[in-house]
Amino acid sequence: MTGARILLDEHVGRVFERVLSERGYEVEQAKDVFGEFTEDAELLTWCGEHGVALMTNNARDFEELHREIDHAGLLLYYDQNRPDEDPEGLARVVDEVFTQYGATDIENEIVDLDEWYDWLHG
Repeated sequence: MTGARILLDEHVGRVFERVLSERGYEVEQAKDVFGEFTEDAELLTWCGEHGVALMTNNARDFEELHREIDHAGLLLYYDQNRPDEDPEGLARVVDEVFTQYGATDIENEIVDLDEWYDWLHG
C-alpha cells in the first residue's frame, strides 16, 4: 500500500507486525535489528538517519527525545494492549496517518495514534 518504513519498539508484537506487513509497510522489529534493551536515543537516531518512523508506547522517554533528535516520525500509542486487542483497527489508524500526511510529512512530529483511533472508531 504505502511502502512507508516503520520500526516497531520492543513491546510491539509479531501479530501487529504481520498486519502492517500485509498492508504494504516495510516493518522491522527493533529487537531484530538491534537486539533487546537498545537505548531509546540510539533507536530514534537510527530512524532519522534511515527515514524510518518509530512506533512505540514509551511516550514518557520519546516525547522528551523527540525535541533533541531529528527523526522520521514517532507513532505513539498509550493503550499498551491496543496492538494485540485490535491489530486491524490500529493498522487502519496507521493507514490513515500515512494517507493524510505521507511518509515524509511526519518527520520530527509525534503522532498520537490513540487520538486517531478514537476519531476513526469513535
